[in-house]
Amino acid sequence: MRFKALLLMTLVVIVISSAAFATDSLLSINDQIINNDDMTIVDSGVVYGSVSMFAQRLGIDVTWLELSKLAVIYKDGDYVSFGMETNKVLMNNEYSTMEHSTRTIDGRIYVPMDYLSELFGFDYLWDENELTTKVSHPMMTVTPDEIVNIGNYSEEDLLWLARIVDIEARGGSVMKKTAVANVVLNRVADPRFPDTIYGVIFQRGQFPPAYYSSFSTLQPRETSFIAAKRAMLGIQVAENCLYFNMVPFKSKAEDFYKNIEGDYFYY
Repeated sequence: MRFKALLLMTLVVIVISSAAFATDSLLSINDQIINNDDMTIVDSGVVYGSVSMFAQRLGIDVTWLELSKLAVIYKDGDYVSFGMETNKVLMNNEYSTMEHSTRTIDGRIYVPMDYLSELFGFDYLWDENELTTKVSHPMMTVTPDEIVNIGNYSEEDLLWLARIVDIEARGGSVMKKTAVANVVLNRVADPRFPDTIYGVIFQRGQFPPAYYSSFSTLQPRETSFIAAKRAMLGIQVAENCLYFNMVPFKSKAEDFYKNIEGDYFYY
């Protein structure tokens, strides 16, 4: 593969409704949802991939030059070097400029996925609705222990969770709906609350909308199903939170987590 034309390309900005970070987004490889482990991140509306982690998946050599702080990729007789927090790329002693600078997190260099996918020859898609980076390449294998699933939850559990998310989060984003789903699942895991999704939702005095006559037949929006499944897959937007409300709880001021799109979440 020749890189010269590629390195002169202007990267396309991926427009995302709101900024997300590694813990907030999912990663699938060849249609298998796997533990992201910071292999991809989303920052300021751009999806990035870890140079070293993607290279390792594809059997491509990467060398870290400590003195110059460069990650150097060797492929098909060419080399490409990425520095830290820079939009300059060095290929075979010639510099090119990317539209977005690299990101450096915990010693890893991240490169915009548009560029990285062309360089390494894999397909990728950012699914804005599901907040998921979807990658495909025949050489990218995943092991059984990397694959994540919804655990012991049933399709009925998913439906009930999507219903309460839909009605409680109102017109909120997938992120807010995931936060509401987190609260329900956190209660399921807490011995102070019922140990099923249905039991948590219908615990007296906790979720008043569950007693609406239309609730048991409510058809949730697609984004509510997506948020419910994301929470079941382990995505935490409101980690360890057990309560939320439209107005602040004066009695729980010390347990306040944060305001998410107008609702107050508490531990």
